[in-house]
Amino acid sequence: MQLLTDKVAIVTGASSGIGRAAAILFARHGAKVIAAARRNRELEEVVETIADLGGTARACAGDVSDEAFAQQLVNTATRAFGGLDVAFNNAGTVGELGPVPTMELKNWNDVVATNLTSAFLGAKYQLPALAARGRG
Repeated sequence: MQLLTDKVAIVTGASSGIGRAAAILFARHGAKVIAAARRNRELEEVVETIADLGGTARACAGDVSDEAFAQQLVNTATRAFGGLDVAFNNAGTVGELGPVPTMELKNWNDVVATNLTSAFLGAKYQLPALAARGRG
């Protein structure tokens, strides 16, 4: 049984790891997937894998900590597939590891932006779209 037939899902961090596996799993269950991450070549491979399995997906390469990109993902889901039903804000990073006294502030800010700010920005634009379809 396909649990997500006729549903539309955004998956961030979809170019590898858990995000890649989730995008493929959602598609196997019938969802149309907006696969988002920074690495376009890897995203295209995920979209190709989904197509080979008979699913539908679009690759959207960009920075999840960028507000315009968060909005673009929802706009793409709406224009391409009619709305949004599922949001899996999975993108994350550990940054450069090392002792705190030697850590650069930029590294810290990049980790916070990717792991926290991106989830806020995703929700900011995803929640109204989800609510418009009775989800969220």
